[in-house]
Amino acid sequence: MLQTIMGNIYITVNGKKYNYAFIELSNKEKIFKVDKRFKILVDNLSIDNEEIVIECILKAKSNNILNGAPETGENLALISFCNGNVKLSIGTIGDVPGVNYEYLQDRIRIIIPKEIGLKEIVFYVAWITMQNIPREEIYTWFAADPTLKC
Repeated sequence: MLQTIMGNIYITVNGKKYNYAFIELSNKEKIFKVDKRFKILVDNLSIDNEEIVIECILKAKSNNILNGAPETGENLALISFCNGNVKLSIGTIGDVPGVNYEYLQDRIRIIIPKEIGLKEIVFYVAWITMQNIPREEIYTWFAADPTLKC
């Protein structure tokens, strides 16, 4: 389980806990610098059901209240969480025809119909403690965007 500055990341597939591995990625690239950045692979998805429901959940530390907000872009499904000068973003490939994306208070939910046939989803998680909020608040958006291939 990935432990972040705001809490732990859980993945569920069709309501069941999914044991995943994560890979730490470079936290500094030309267009961003974040505290930490990770890649989570959800693979070997079974298409036996009518649909697959994948949830990437941020379970807040202690009594912190989460209020996730979508920050989507072209081919990007992304949700961000802010607490003071700390921002965390979770992103994955978006705009896949037939796939539904839902943004809830503490998670992003992806609903994949059987006929789409996706066998894996990759999430990117990045966070930063900002010193200059107007300049740095975009950094996690870039760092959690899988289309940038950083």
